[in-house]
Amino acid sequence: MRMFDGKLLFVTALVGVTLAAASGPANAISRIETIKTDCNAIRAALVREGAVILRHTSRQGLPIYDRYVGSSLMCPGNSIGVWASVPARDTNACRVIACDANASDDDMIRNRPLLRIID
Repeated sequence: MRMFDGKLLFVTALVGVTLAAASGPANAISRIETIKTDCNAIRAALVREGAVILRHTSRQGLPIYDRYVGSSLMCPGNSIGVWASVPARDTNACRVIACDANASDDDMIRNRPLLRIID
């Protein structure tokens, strides 16, 4: 009976390792340097990938970065989509969607329109 338990444990472990290997690596989120990229390319990446990290440097020389989405449906948990702008190579105000994690209960209850970027 002990021999059977050992084989069962081995087979179970082998199946677990096989499933873990088959799932493959998680998709990494793209990172875009906004001042090196045109606004249309930034917005196209948001539509294509759903979410990206946008990064630029502040006037004080500090890095500023956050996750932006192509649709407010991509905002996690209790956050809501809000319009925002980031500097791009061709404009100082490229319109994108950020997720606001500080949404109040009133914001969550109100019927908020679906925000999405259309190319």
